[in-house]
Amino acid sequence: MRSSGPVHKACACLVDRHGRLLVFDHPHDGGMQLPKGTVEPGEAPHDAVRRELLEESGIVYDGVLQPLGTMDRECEAGVEGNVHRHAQLWHVYLMRTDGAGSALPESFEHTASGSPEEDGLVFRFSWLAPDAPLDGFAEPYRRAIAMVRTALAGPPTGSVR
Repeated sequence: MRSSGPVHKACACLVDRHGRLLVFDHPHDGGMQLPKGTVEPGEAPHDAVRRELLEESGIVYDGVLQPLGTMDRECEAGVEGNVHRHAQLWHVYLMRTDGAGSALPESFEHTASGSPEEDGLVFRFSWLAPDAPLDGFAEPYRRAIAMVRTALAGPPTGSVR
């Protein structure tokens, strides 16, 4: 039986000045991922995406968030530590490292915090080139990356406030 609605997730798509996307290897989920997690009760997705990026990568992001939209996902039981099949609604945000925050290393490790399922896990981060193949990414991450690539290829959005 389903709950009262989908589980809301916030997905952080951090790109550097070269258009590369921050990704990581999740040691227990067997593949490459983007920082994302559950929007907590009473929390707005735009606040959750900043928190999730911090918990999973150690990066404090206080820049502009560009909402890329939402995507539906049916999460099967036994995937990503989930016991029951359930609907998810991913809120996908583009974040840019332009300016002072653009000096992130080519690769780094971070010990995750904030989630009982991930506390203490070491995530290995790297940058995915704009034209790199998406081998090793599960379907929902491929969809989110496609949203990022479309946004980056489009006309400049101008000033966003």
